[in-house]
Amino acid sequence: MRNRFFIYLILLTGSVYGQNQPTSSPLSRFTIKPAIGVLPWSLPVKGLASVLVEYPLKGHWVAGAHTMLASAIARNTYNIETNYSLQLSQKFGIGYTMAGPRKFIRLTLMAMGGVRRTAFKETLDYPGLEKITTKSSTLLPDVGLLVDWSLGRKRHTFNARVYLPFYPFEGYPISTFQNISIEMGMGIKLKR
Repeated sequence: MRNRFFIYLILLTGSVYGQNQPTSSPLSRFTIKPAIGVLPWSLPVKGLASVLVEYPLKGHWVAGAHTMLASAIARNTYNIETNYSLQLSQKFGIGYTMAGPRKFIRLTLMAMGGVRRTAFKETLDYPGLEKITTKSSTLLPDVGLLVDWSLGRKRHTFNARVYLPFYPFEGYPISTFQNISIEMGMGIKLKR
């Protein structure tokens, strides 16, 4: 893995500096969009932090990567103590950006695919009963649609996004509503 990283870095450096007339770096086209949000319908409710990285392709097409880490907000509900409840997701995708006439408002729709890891440990502590602890960890596919609204024209934008998952397919859409995420943050375009 380390060797691949160094080979990629050398190839990227060679492609940037090996040209007769240096132009702007390909890295300057990236837009990084950190955000915070919530998984409002999961039990317990989870707060999240995420990063969306976009790279413009030809025309209005974009490629992107979305990373999200969510953790339970409420720790004790209905005599159930949540020791931890985490969700980590990594997705890659491609999408299309539509802009208003002045390019101040942009809507990006991205089809995403990747993996999601969910882990939790909870303890039932009801008076008069023995304590029962449940622990689980699962790795699942994560397929869905990412809808991203951007306001702003320059290097910094305000962003709001919603991720609508499609997996598991059986029982859709009722089986996926707990993994709908709502996020808000800002976008930072790397300098040219």
